Amino acid sequence: MVDKKWLSRYENIKEQLYSKIDLESYFSEKQIEGVNIDTLEIGTVHFPTGTVFACDPLVELEDSLPYIQKIPAGTYPVKICVVPSEKYGDRYACVKVVISEQKPVRYEMAMTGKEDLEEDLKDGEFFGFGVDAGMGCIADIQTQNEYKKYWKKRCEEDDSIDPYNDLFCGILEESYQENPKYQREDGDWANWYIPETDCNIPVFASGWGDGYYPCYFGYDENNAVCGVYIRFIDIAEEYSE
Repeated sequence: MVDKKWLSRYENIKEQLYSKIDLESYFSEKQIEGVNIDTLEIGTVHFPTGTVFACDPLVELEDSLPYIQKIPAGTYPVKICVVPSEKYGDRYACVKVVISEQKPVRYEMAMTGKEDLEEDLKDGEFFGFGVDAGMGCIADIQTQNEYKKYWKKRCEEDDSIDPYNDLFCGILEESYQENPKYQREDGDWANWYIPETDCNIPVFASGWGDGYYPCYFGYDENNAVCGVYIRFIDIAEEYSE
């Protein structure tokens, strides 16, 4: 349950947190401010409950809190906006879960209900999730529960294992072998299904690497969620000469 005082404060400031960037343009255009971009499709993600969370999968997969905004339960395509570059390497600027084909008219910042809203927000400030291992992911809260059960069982068999070396490292390397476009040899994205479940976790490199990144829910003119976006790079600002 979200604290009522927190929710009241949030309702008063939520418009300040709307994305000033048209995130859909990252997936509908070929260039942004003269910077070439491309779209990478990485399969689908299943949301059995419609309760969404995003995090660094190598650090907070078991503990990350879900967002107060929800989406209809279902299975949806996942796309990545890529900025190809020989100078900087191919960077993932934004990830989108496609809920519908409608165009967003506003982008509402994803919130967990635990953010500190007491301090006045400065222009450009945002809430988001921390990345310490260069990766992000997005999934359903039921998927988090299934992962906890899966990982607990594996740890009972061998308590010396860790999520990167004994799980995601191999998954990412296999993804590169099967889909090398816009990936480095160690792998930059994968779409992993938890064994013996229909729950999956798309994982992907986080823009420039470690940092703090916002997630947004895009709403169409009928106030329905049409997409969920994780913004890693402000292309117009960060690629400007």
